[in-house]
Amino acid sequence: MPVTRILHRAGNSRDLLDSPAHLAVDAIEADVWVHDNRMLVHHDRPLRPLPISVGASGIRRIRRDGLRLPELSEAVLANDAELILDLRSYFGDPSPDVVRELLELPDRSHISVSCESWWIGERLRAWLPDLEVLYSVRRERQLRAFLSRSHELDGRPLPGVAVKHTLLHSPAEVEALRRRAERVTVWTIDDVDRALELISWGVDKVTSNHISVLNAI
Repeated sequence: MPVTRILHRAGNSRDLLDSPAHLAVDAIEADVWVHDNRMLVHHDRPLRPLPISVGASGIRRIRRDGLRLPELSEAVLANDAELILDLRSYFGDPSPDVVRELLELPDRSHISVSCESWWIGERLRAWLPDLEVLYSVRRERQLRAFLSRSHELDGRPLPGVAVKHTLLHSPAEVEALRRRAERVTVWTIDDVDRALELISWGVDKVTSNHISVLNAI
């Protein structure tokens, strides 16, 4: 099967909502948080309960007219594309609010959610068995923990795992992931040669900041 090409953070900006119309873009990714019991599409971390967020660009006020899940869903459905929601959470349990908003959508078949927290991902899977939930691996320690926890899955592979590409060094590591997950996503790759190398190792989805990289694979 052809590799799925994901445009990183395209779902964070209303200006990029038409990117799924590009022939090189099969999916868009968006960073989501729960703020005031609603899903917030935003890269920077909200400082609850204050209406501000903090990130590399400093402290900013959260816009009330920001993107919401229905708008993202409509944008990808209109182009027969996919939407990957990168669920970010440092405190509390966002899963009840995420499930509530996803249940309001008439169609979730085009949506997957990546979670850095194993237990939050398991809660989402329990409530929404039809939802593709990916375990997001950002550090070496997480990768080793994921590879050692296969016995807890009762022999059932996860729908997917999303791995920071710099953690992978050989085809054998990708094969080990594929034994535990049906699909392997790698992020965020801005070099064509590296993207092609990982594809040759057997990954299923490639995330990049640049359409030029996606267009080359």
